[in-house]
Amino acid sequence: MKYFIDPTIDCVFKKILAAVGHEKLLMNFLNAILMPLVLIKQIVVQNPYNEKDYLKDKLSIVDIQAQDENDNTYQIEVQMATPEYLAYRMLHNWGDIYQGQLVEGVGFDQLKPVISIWLLTGNLIKNSSHCHHHFECYDKHHKVLLCGHMSIHVLELAKWRKPDTLQPEDNWLYFFKEGKRFKHLPPELKQLPQMREAMSVLTAFSDQSEDYHRYKTRQQVLRIELSDKSVAERQKKELEENALKLAENELKIKEGTDRAEKEAHRAEKEAHRAEKEAHRADDEQALRLKEKARADAAEVQLKTLLAKAGK
Repeated sequence: MKYFIDPTIDCVFKKILAAVGHEKLLMNFLNAILMPLVLIKQIVVQNPYNEKDYLKDKLSIVDIQAQDENDNTYQIEVQMATPEYLAYRMLHNWGDIYQGQLVEGVGFDQLKPVISIWLLTGNLIKNSSHCHHHFECYDKHHKVLLCGHMSIHVLELAKWRKPDTLQPEDNWLYFFKEGKRFKHLPPELKQLPQMREAMSVLTAFSDQSEDYHRYKTRQQVLRIELSDKSVAERQKKELEENALKLAENELKIKEGTDRAEKEAHRAEKEAHRAEKEAHRADDEQALRLKEKARADAAEVQLKTLLAKAGK
């Protein structure tokens, strides 16, 4: 190949799994990731790859939707950014596809399972080291599955590590994680028919000028989008930090104000108590003076009586 091609760039990813003629690749990918009890033997892509779609600079990342022979729906999406809200977006997208089956004339008993697969280049699930998580509508306390219609698989390439023996899932994760370094892929991977077919797509994007131009355009657009999201997230984080600091300062001011008010109230109570003490002291002093005056009067009266008696 002339150039390194990243298979996680959406136009490459979708051409590998959703281009007309690559249906076997998609079936192989689904069977490897999902490991169903009964292998998927037929698949129809509902929104196949179209080169013209990727020439629009403002086009958002497009997912892949397909149906198997049992009318089960599959949604596959590659995601280079992992914002905090991504888990909610996954659930919303799944719900949107699931409820979309309820067209006129279709009852709830006719709904079919929707299986979502999200291939992430970064980390979303921070508290787990596993690269593949499968989420269902499940009561973990009683170990009861509500129904088998909800299924969301999250594959985090950043957490994947090459095992001693490659399993079918590992082949695809290895390819998507390291495919841009084509020469570094092990011979046992390159020899697999499905991997050779997938690598032929990388070669086409590398060697054909029109495909390579399309690839570089999408790569640049995605870099800008990621950069804008990074700036927005950084600004959001700064705003949140500033808001937290402001709240802390306001709390300190309020605590200081409350403390000052309490001190003022306490000082006022002390002053009131001192005033009452002063009044009580004044009353006691007045009472003592009154008692003394009464005693003095009594003494004078006694002396007068004694003087009269002496005569």
